[in-house]
Amino acid sequence: WLDESIIQDITPKLLGDWPNTYTYTKALSEYLIQQEKGNLNIAIIRPSIVGASWHEPFPGWIDSFNGTSGIFVAAGKGILRTVIANNEAVADMIPVDVVINLTLAAGWYTAVHRPKTMLVYNCTTGGINPFFWGEMEQYVMSTFKRNPLEQAFRTPNAHLTSNYLINQYWITVSHKAPAIL
Repeated sequence: WLDESIIQDITPKLLGDWPNTYTYTKALSEYLIQQEKGNLNIAIIRPSIVGASWHEPFPGWIDSFNGTSGIFVAAGKGILRTVIANNEAVADMIPVDVVINLTLAAGWYTAVHRPKTMLVYNCTTGGINPFFWGEMEQYVMSTFKRNPLEQAFRTPNAHLTSNYLINQYWITVSHKAPAIL
């Protein structure tokens, strides 16, 4: 209901030091929980990027194509050919079963031990086992070449680049031109 220009004006003021609305609203939610929890024993789980399972219910299991899973499947089907990304940034993905197991363990610990302060668990791997987006391209493409997806549109050949112009070139050549044809 607000005019777009007003939103553009107030957003930077609301965000303060937060880099984007996603991280800001997560922090706002945690603050609200901290303020309103009363006598409840609460734990917060902060997973990084949740991806396909490691072991349970079986390796590679996913229940949706949200986030990176959708991007990987689109690349594997040959539909997505270019992605703009910082190849030196850590691709801090955590398997969904690891997040679920931590959630169950944190719930049990919080219920049994009833800690006086709210516990916060950061469920990540990037600090101890960093994996970079530049490496992701190589692994994803080699996996799909060894194990092709059914009903692929084209041979998988996605590229990650941090260069805007190169990305726009590949969008034109690999996405728009084939769509027009």
